[in-house]
Amino acid sequence: MSDSFKPYESAITAIASQIPGSPLREAILTRLFLHVSGELSDFFDARLKEYGLNYTTWTSLVVLYSSPQRRLLPSELSVFINTSRTHCTRIADELVDKRWVERVASESDRRQTYLQLTAAGIAFVEQLQPQRREQYRQLWSSFSLEEQNQLDALLRKMLALLES
Repeated sequence: MSDSFKPYESAITAIASQIPGSPLREAILTRLFLHVSGELSDFFDARLKEYGLNYTTWTSLVVLYSSPQRRLLPSELSVFINTSRTHCTRIADELVDKRWVERVASESDRRQTYLQLTAAGIAFVEQLQPQRREQYRQLWSSFSLEEQNQLDALLRKMLALLES
């Protein structure tokens, strides 16, 4: 077990020994999952910090890059990046400030404003994408294809349970 998780595991085990009927295994798995999630965020964010980004803002750029005409409504982007519309507005503001995104009025409905990737935003995504691909390869290189498929199935099972 990783040294960074040992304090949590010790604390959970101590609590379980003091409270009869505690779901020790489930508590450890849940905390381990949350711990891994935090470490995963740190892993990806570390290489983005030099650009003033984090995984969510980077994902927003990639989603816009892959969208038709390289633009989306803020409400559409919030669905793709699984965040609130309010948080999506803050992300958009940040990307507009960096000149990677601009707000463009809809031609068909003046009430709607699109988030449009700029030429600088397109160039930035294309410049950084090879590094990001390598980071994914590095992360998953010690897992066999079978292990990756098992983890995929288990995570989808958990997600379905949480969403039901």
